[in-house]
Amino acid sequence: MEYLDATPAQEKNAGDLKRQIQRYLRYWPWFLGTVLVALTIAYFYLRYTTPQYLSKSSLYVQTTTGGKKGDFTGIADMQAMALPSGFGTNEVDNEISIIQSKPLMLNVVKKLNLDVKLVQEGKIRETDWYVNAPVKGSVIELKNPRNFGSQEYTLTPLKGNAFKLSGGKKEISGYYGTPVKDEFGSFVLHRISGIPFTESVKMVVTNPRIVADRVEASITVVIPQKKSSILELSRVGVDPVRSEDILNEIMAQYNAEGIRDRNAEAVATAKFVDERLDLITQELGGIESQKENFKEANRIADLQAQAQLSLQNASENTKKLMDLSTQLEMVDAVLQAASSSSNEQLLPTNVGMPSGLDPIINEYNQLVITRNRTAKQATGANPSIVQFNKDIASMRDLIRDNLRKSKAGLQQAISQIQGQINKSSGDLSRFPQQERMFRNIERQQNLKEALFLYLLQKREETSLAMAVTAPKAKVVNPAYTLGAPVAPKKNIVYLTAFLLGLLVPGAILYTRFALDTYVHNRKQIRQAIPDAVILGEIPNAGKDSDALIKYNDFSSFAEAFRIMFTNMKFMLKKVPQGQAPVILVTSSVKGEGKTTISVNTALTLAQNRKVLLIGADIRNPQLKRFMEVTRIGLSDFLADASMAVQQVIAVSPFSEKLDILHSGTIPPNPTELLDSPKFGTMLEELKTQYDYIVIDTAPVMMVSDSYSLMEHADLLLFVMRAEHTDKEMLEFADQLMHDKAKGKMGIVLNDVQDMHLSYGNKYGYGYYTESRSNKKSWLSRMKI
Repeated sequence: MEYLDATPAQEKNAGDLKRQIQRYLRYWPWFLGTVLVALTIAYFYLRYTTPQYLSKSSLYVQTTTGGKKGDFTGIADMQAMALPSGFGTNEVDNEISIIQSKPLMLNVVKKLNLDVKLVQEGKIRETDWYVNAPVKGSVIELKNPRNFGSQEYTLTPLKGNAFKLSGGKKEISGYYGTPVKDEFGSFVLHRISGIPFTESVKMVVTNPRIVADRVEASITVVIPQKKSSILELSRVGVDPVRSEDILNEIMAQYNAEGIRDRNAEAVATAKFVDERLDLITQELGGIESQKENFKEANRIADLQAQAQLSLQNASENTKKLMDLSTQLEMVDAVLQAASSSSNEQLLPTNVGMPSGLDPIINEYNQLVITRNRTAKQATGANPSIVQFNKDIASMRDLIRDNLRKSKAGLQQAISQIQGQINKSSGDLSRFPQQERMFRNIERQQNLKEALFLYLLQKREETSLAMAVTAPKAKVVNPAYTLGAPVAPKKNIVYLTAFLLGLLVPGAILYTRFALDTYVHNRKQIRQAIPDAVILGEIPNAGKDSDALIKYNDFSSFAEAFRIMFTNMKFMLKKVPQGQAPVILVTSSVKGEGKTTISVNTALTLAQNRKVLLIGADIRNPQLKRFMEVTRIGLSDFLADASMAVQQVIAVSPFSEKLDILHSGTIPPNPTELLDSPKFGTMLEELKTQYDYIVIDTAPVMMVSDSYSLMEHADLLLFVMRAEHTDKEMLEFADQLMHDKAKGKMGIVLNDVQDMHLSYGNKYGYGYYTESRSNKKSWLSRMKI
């Protein structure tokens, strides 16, 4: 098997992942604490939460197409006759709604006395007293039926069969088995014999409709398999006995309601059949008498033969009438065309007009065709055309006269035929009316006879069905409860608590890290400024009094400055021999620790060299944080042309090899003083007297004082402070490095937390010798 080395990108990703994990692991006490708190809460939750159990039962609903098995055929047939196809079937899906119906649930509540309950009060929680309760009760009537609340009482047993209720507007005394009435309504309590009852107990009376709604919401009815007739009922509750009683009572009420409905249908159907039989018997006798009287009154022997002859004559005359009417319509149409046509328009032929008109019309059309053919070769004034027009007009008049005569003849013929039809109809008009009346009488007689026989049969079937008391459904499994509680699940609760214990601090830290816009380590600087020179990382020093390097100091803080000095020497190689390098220390904004870096850099260099520290931040001097300052200093020297620089230089209290040039009096024109030629002359003079010159300046983004000093610097130390310098400042540092200090600017990251250090605290001598008093407690390091 060949092993491949990880690519640089993979190594980089692995390193990033490791740093991200370490970033969160730094706060491990928070994770541990929240996990312990969450697990403790979960423990008490499980300790004081009442377990819930699942109770189940199953029911087999017997169904057949068109009606329930066990239903008598009469009702099924009546439903099939009265309802459209698809209605009247008892599907199992519909039975779910019946089982969960509110009337059925209300019957369950009343049967089990669930609307009045006793409550056992504990130190932390209350439980319903259902099993072996000494008192049962039921609501009789509510004073306000729309009162969907409940009323709490304290039930106190008295001597004998008496009790006392308190908790309402007034105390009530009553007797078991006798209704009690107050402002909530009336209810009755029953004493269960054999169960001791000596102390007061809390009692809650609730509107039965509300209890029924709660029971309905707690019941789940499903069909385990598709197209199955089995219904599975289940309920989750804290009291298994109560749940089993409810499930069993639901099935009992479902069957009882089915029997009541079926018996009610049977009684109603029997009554309906008897009433209809009496009525139809009377109607059938009347129809037979009516048929007999009709034949005697009209002396009818055979209506069908007499009517057939009359219908045949009427049919022949009607056909003739239709033919004549068609010819009359054609004559009218041609007459209209002949009256409105011009000499150039032809008339229709062979359209069903009387004989003798078609030859005249054909002769007319030939004359028009000849005239039109001649008109193509001659003008309208041509004698032939004029003659043709006269002949055509004469012929058209003749045609109109013949059409009018034909029309009159057809109208006369139609009148004659219509008279014959009317005469025949008058002769035979009595036969259709008699036939219709006779058929109606026979139809009613046949219908009543069929319905009479059908009802006789159904009366017998109904009588048999009324004796049937089979249940609507079969109980497959009576209610039973699973052994293990279904809620709360201990493993899931503990797992959820553990995950929440990790998630809560993780989410807080993630949010904090996501909103963090500060620089923390050198890698972030390197990513924003690829060509930046990072000279050093200075760890957090603690208090101001501990932020100074001491003699023979081997702490990680001091070691970091030694490493920084080693890196600085590579950038100071171009400085001429015999002249002290000028190191300018600045930052972007106030508070990034440039004065701390300046002082400790000077102290590091002054271990075996002559060093001068100049406080060039004459607007807001900060050297006073570490030492006593003189009243005169750099500003006074630059403002007084006659003052020598040696007059304002003082020996530092920390090292005899370190001299200090304090800021002096705060001037009104600091920029002009620092930009004066005297400052440059002073530096040239001091370069020959010292090995290094360190200048502490003002922040470059706040004032312009430091820009005038950059031309004198051999090295610009740009200070950034971890968790203080915003990442937006990196763009400014990049611009400053390329525009003002190209090739001589190095970045120092100050106040770096231990977890972000690349070296120093981990590998320096201070790892072995650093005092414990300077270390932070874990609680302060965990501060978010």
